Amino acid sequence: MTGSTRADGIGILALVTVELDEPVTPGEPPADSPIDAPAEAPRGRVWSRRVIWSWVAIGALLIAGVIAVLLMFDAANDRYDSAIGRYSAAAVEAEAQLEQLQQAEADATYTSDVAVGVLAAAADGYTDAAAKADLAVHGGELAAALESDPDLAETRIASPPRPESRPFWITDLDREAERWGAATVRVDASSAAFEQRTEALDAAEAGVVESGVVFMGTLPASAAAMDAATGSARNADRIELHAAIELIAAIGSSWNLDAVARVERYVAAATAAQASHAAEEAEKAGPLHDRRVAVEAFARSIAGGVLLEFDWAPEVNGYGFDGSYAGTATWTAADPGFSSITLTDSVAAMWPDNGVASLVAHEVGHAIVSKCYGEIISPASPEENEAWATAWAIGMGYTADGNGESIYGRPSDELIEKSKACR
Repeated sequence: MTGSTRADGIGILALVTVELDEPVTPGEPPADSPIDAPAEAPRGRVWSRRVIWSWVAIGALLIAGVIAVLLMFDAANDRYDSAIGRYSAAAVEAEAQLEQLQQAEADATYTSDVAVGVLAAAADGYTDAAAKADLAVHGGELAAALESDPDLAETRIASPPRPESRPFWITDLDREAERWGAATVRVDASSAAFEQRTEALDAAEAGVVESGVVFMGTLPASAAAMDAATGSARNADRIELHAAIELIAAIGSSWNLDAVARVERYVAAATAAQASHAAEEAEKAGPLHDRRVAVEAFARSIAGGVLLEFDWAPEVNGYGFDGSYAGTATWTAADPGFSSITLTDSVAAMWPDNGVASLVAHEVGHAIVSKCYGEIISPASPEENEAWATAWAIGMGYTADGNGESIYGRPSDELIEKSKACR
């Protein structure tokens, strides 16, 4: 029994000896000994690294999440700021468009008032009918443009959304940004409406101004024709008509409220001239009408532009019967210079006898003093007046009895020569 036991023990030892690759140091267990406490340490270190890396990963995720949230906040704030920026730019543009519209409405209203005034003043028969009709068409178009959306210029720009305090949360930022965006859409719509109405008013106003300038440009020709057609009008009426014509010519075809005053003055003067012309023509009516007209035309043809008005009477200074004839004349040197001549009916009845032609030349000699007074002649007495008129008639070549020589005597040759400078 005892021998067997040892043998077993020797066997075990031998087995151990065979399995060991290296000698075993006394006091140190074999590397693969069940009593191998140091083997646990490496496993503990491996677990700690995993934990650390796990926490690192978690931390990284948290940081990434925070960054993502911050980026979302930043993007929401950008959207909010962009929405406000777009609104602000749209509001500035709308305000500018509104100012332009208000100016356009003021200009269009002014131009329309001028057109209405001119058309009201331009009575038919005194101005160019085609030009007036064209102005009326454009004036109507402008009036219609003003009547459409008449209160648009009073439109208020859409107010910015409330509250004005800055939101914090993303959802609040986005909600407010949408509200600002909606306000921007309304402002843009107002701006577009302002611009569209401005363009319509500007176009309509331009049409009126262009047509009005053309109309005013036709007035000189119309006025000249009216002046020519009222040659028998009284001097006062013709002077006023000429003043109105000169004003039209001086200012030209400018289009402003003065245009109304110019047209009104011209039409009023032309109306008065036309009326007095008709009255004078009525006085000349009768069997001697054509001859009276011929006598007046002759007198005006030699009067050097001095305005002449005529009266006809059966008797002047006791003459006018039994083949006699006579006349008188007054002159006024005040600008523009004018004269009134009275002739007996016998002058017309005997026209164009040389005697009556010389008489008419003598009376025009009186009238033309108004043109040459102070520069060539300044008669201070009735005798000087008659001598001048006689000299002027002789200087014009009218030497027949009736030129004044037979009554007032022959003037000096010096005066006759001097009279030739006054034409």
